[in-house]
Amino acid sequence: MRLSKDELKAHGAILLANMIWGGLSPVTKLILQNGTLSGLQLSAIRIIGGTIVFLIMGVLLPKSVAPNETIRKNDWIKLLAASLLIITFNQALYIVGISYTSPIDSSVMSTLTPLFTMICAAIFIGMPITWLKALGVGLGLTGALLMVFGQSAGGAAASNPVLGDSLCLVAQLCAALYYVLFRDLISRYSAFTLMKWMFIMSSCTFGVAMLPELLKVDFALIPAKVWLSIIYIVLFATFLAYLTIPYAQKHLKPTAVAMYNYFQPVTSALLASIMGLATFGFIKIAATLLIFVGVWFVTSSKGTKNTLRN
Repeated sequence: MRLSKDELKAHGAILLANMIWGGLSPVTKLILQNGTLSGLQLSAIRIIGGTIVFLIMGVLLPKSVAPNETIRKNDWIKLLAASLLIITFNQALYIVGISYTSPIDSSVMSTLTPLFTMICAAIFIGMPITWLKALGVGLGLTGALLMVFGQSAGGAAASNPVLGDSLCLVAQLCAALYYVLFRDLISRYSAFTLMKWMFIMSSCTFGVAMLPELLKVDFALIPAKVWLSIIYIVLFATFLAYLTIPYAQKHLKPTAVAMYNYFQPVTSALLASIMGLATFGFIKIAATLLIFVGVWFVTSSKGTKNTLRN
């Protein structure tokens, strides 16, 4: 079947986003191993930095990308709750989780968001679970448990893989809850408007709470390679990647968008191996295959909606 120009662009956009997110884990691990920043400090820098970028781009970008939308009075509380789930908890828990586990493990955990979303949708909005979805959930969660508990040590890059993998799993659960509980916000406002205000709110909550931690950082001691890695996280893994997803969703089926999520652990594994941050042994391979097959069943089942984010 011949793809339209918009479809080709959408495929490129979603591929780019997932490759960027695949690089997030090893790049974050590289920063944390330097020792100048903790997971919480890096999370605060990412959220505050992302807020600054969204505010600047809101002035520079055309209104077709960054529209001036008026937020309904009743939506402000919802926006605050949504920002806690998808920005504060999702991003902070994921980065802190990476500090304890390997980049490969954390990236594979990110593929479980569709499974968690399906479970949350069944609980909170009564979305039916087919046998294919149920089988997918079982396989995916088995793979996740094998990844978390099937290893006694995670190598030099993983000081506590059980804790790290668990935190990354909770981060994906927070994302799933966001997609299910705040569907009205997602459909009502543009992606730019939502992200801009949620980053602002997270800066006012988590960012302010982390100010004492940030004051402990000696920014003069941070080497250039760490600053470049931080720029990558803020500009690419936070701002750019978050804006490519809505474009892809407009032109591709949800299952097509979901399948690109598999590029995250592949990219992460390649970069982590090149950087000497992790190895990909038999247990990780078996766990990853179970998760991939599980997510495939869930995203291929009729009526599944795309819900991917880090």
